[in-house]
Amino acid sequence: MNKMESNNNGQEWTIEISRENDAIKLELVNINENRISKSIKNSDFIIENVHDIGRSLEYEYNKKYNVILEPYNISRIIGLVNDLIIAKANK
Repeated sequence: MNKMESNNNGQEWTIEISRENDAIKLELVNINENRISKSIKNSDFIIENVHDIGRSLEYEYNKKYNVILEPYNISRIIGLVNDLIIAKANK
């Protein structure tokens, strides 16, 4: 398993990424160490799906912790996913 943590620069959210065969596992972590994870097919981890991936992480987080995230948090999560997809593409 190859694991890389995104740089959160002291922000509230972090996404950890790991690769497992033909899937990518994203783990969304907030500042309180609340975590949710989602597996995505490697072929679906592309810039065209960044919004859908980010919103699905947000949905799973909301469901697990029975909260509704503010729009600025959703934007930050989507931005972190975007950064990871770009980093993966540049390798």
